[in-house]
Amino acid sequence: MAIFKSEDTKGKREDLASFISMITRDETPFLSSIGTKKATSVYHEWQTDELAAPAANNKAEGLDFSAADTPSSTTRLGNYSQILVKEIKVSKTLDSVSKAGRNSEFAYQMKKKGTELRRDLEHALVGTRQITSGSGVADAVPDNTGRTMGGVQSWVPKDHVWDASAGTPAFQAAAGGNGATAHTAGTAGTHTLALTDVDEVMQKIYESGGKASVLMMSPSNKRSFSTLAHGTTGTRRNLDEKGSMRQSVELYESDFGVVKVVPNYIQGLASGLDISDGVGGATDVIVYDPSWFAMANLRALHTTDVGQKGDSTVGMIVEETTLECRNPHGSALISGLGVLVA
Repeated sequence: MAIFKSEDTKGKREDLASFISMITRDETPFLSSIGTKKATSVYHEWQTDELAAPAANNKAEGLDFSAADTPSSTTRLGNYSQILVKEIKVSKTLDSVSKAGRNSEFAYQMKKKGTELRRDLEHALVGTRQITSGSGVADAVPDNTGRTMGGVQSWVPKDHVWDASAGTPAFQAAAGGNGATAHTAGTAGTHTLALTDVDEVMQKIYESGGKASVLMMSPSNKRSFSTLAHGTTGTRRNLDEKGSMRQSVELYESDFGVVKVVPNYIQGLASGLDISDGVGGATDVIVYDPSWFAMANLRALHTTDVGQKGDSTVGMIVEETTLECRNPHGSALISGLGVLVA
């Protein structure tokens, strides 16, 4: 007698799990490390000041008031707000049919797009782009690009960029560091990340009045940095009291302060997000103090219920914000690093 098998029957229910696995990373390391404040204009401004350099100060007894010490003015800095948008349009039919892993397709897509927008913001923050005022009203011209904020790299003075692309690392000569000049990511050279690179930029920041507390880098640079703890041959191993082997370096105590070593996957997307797309990529390490930065929100992240459009439900997620850099001299870059970990 023939066996009636499962593939011969009709009406079998599909076995589809009632959850959805999100397989991409959603962290925003730089954004999550800094604070927020309120902006009140599309061009957000703030002021910085600095003390006069120490000098000989020995006056004669009984001298007259001379008013020789001329007060110095503050420096006014600013950054344009950038509008980030994600749009969702879901048909009424799709929101009505039975689905696995979510009840409302529209609600699910809104949540997903919100996460994507935060990743886009992280992309803008750690990227190389400078301040631009945009071309005005949206859709005024076909090539309207909108305003862009200057990312953290555009606020680093050029003489705080430790450039390793030429083989012999050295600080760049120009000053800058006002958000108006895009950082040109260093071309990968032969020099790989070393502790002396970190020490050089930490000293530069210290001498300029800052104190960095974070080294942010691509995943490959993070691996490279961890090898510095045990050498390139990997003969040294760190075992905790439970016998677990620790290979990573999460803190580095330099002569000029302790810094946290943080990987940022977006910095490692150089192949997919090249320099023209505004990301410096895996060749650069950002050295900074989170207390010197803040997101100035003109319009905080919010959803806009556009409502019904034909037989679809339409919504938008919008954020208009910019980066405030309170001390450009409190940050640095290590740029143009070569091939990292084999």
